[in-house]
Amino acid sequence: MLAAFLFVAGLLAILVLCGRCTAKFAAEKGRSWGVWFVLGALFFPLPSIALALLPSRAQAQP
Repeated sequence: MLAAFLFVAGLLAILVLCGRCTAKFAAEKGRSWGVWFVLGALFFPLPSIALALLPSRAQAQP
């Protein structure tokens, strides 16, 4: 039981770390922090790649 609890706690810590990393990168690009936090936590490498390919908000608007 303790091993399962520690595994889940470690997994949640990794998810939060991945979400924060993606959200900080999104905020630098002018995107929403909360939405990209959730996407980064659930699908970590893919949202970061998508953000790298998207233009920043300042470049996208005329």
